[in-house]
Amino acid sequence: MSINTLCIAAFRKIAVGRISAAAARYSTQQSNSIGNIVSRLTPSSYGVSRGTEAINSTASIKFTPGTLNIDFGMPTHGGLRNIIDMPVARIPPLHEPMKRPPIEYDSPVPEKSIDLPPSEKIFEKLAVRMLVIRHKKMKKHKRKKLAKKMKFVWAKLKLKRDQRKEKIFQNQLIRQVKKAQAFNAKRYVHDKLRILNKTWIPMTYRGEILPREMIKKFRNEKRAKREAGRNKPRLTL
Repeated sequence: MSINTLCIAAFRKIAVGRISAAAARYSTQQSNSIGNIVSRLTPSSYGVSRGTEAINSTASIKFTPGTLNIDFGMPTHGGLRNIIDMPVARIPPLHEPMKRPPIEYDSPVPEKSIDLPPSEKIFEKLAVRMLVIRHKKMKKHKRKKLAKKMKFVWAKLKLKRDQRKEKIFQNQLIRQVKKAQAFNAKRYVHDKLRILNKTWIPMTYRGEILPREMIKKFRNEKRAKREAGRNKPRLTL
C-alpha cells in the first residue's frame, strides 16, 4: 500500500524536460499505462512477499539529484520513459509573419563635443574701443601733419580756384550789362501789342478744312453782314 501511494505521488510530481508529440497522446494512453503499472505493483496479483521480490528483482528506482525526475526502469510505448501530467514550459502564442521587416534607424550622432569647464577662470582682455580711438587719433595726427606740409600748396590752389570763379562771375555781369544797353523799350511794347491784337484764324470752317485765306474771307463777310444788320437806316420823326 505504501508503494502504491509513493508511486502515485511520484507520478503526479514528475517534471519532464522535453516536450514532444507524446503530450498530445497523453489523454488516450493515460488509462492503459496507469492500469498496467498499478496491476504490477498491487499485492492482489502477486503475494506480498512475492510482489516485493518482483519489484526488487525487475524494477529499479533511480533519482536524479537536483530534480524531481524519477526513473522506474519500466518499458513504455513509443520510447517515452516518463508520463506527462501537464506541460511545464509555456507555449508561446503564434503570430502571423510580417510582410516587411521594420526599418531600424540609428540615432544621429552629435558632432559637437562637450568639454569640461576650465579649473581656473580666464579673463580675456578686449580693447576694441581703445583700438578705434587710437585709429582716430592717428588719422587726426596724419591729417595735421599733411596740412602743415601742404599748407602753401593748398593755398595756391585755393587762390587759383577763387580767381577762376571771379572771372566767370565778371563775364556774366558784362553780358548782362550789354543786354541791358541793347534793350529798346518802344520795340518791346510794339511787339507785345502786335501779339495781343493778332487775330486767331482757325484751320476749319463749319467742319471743313480750308485754306486760311478763304476762312478769313468768310469770316469777314459774316462780320460785315452782322454789322450791316445792326446799322440799318431808321426813320426818325
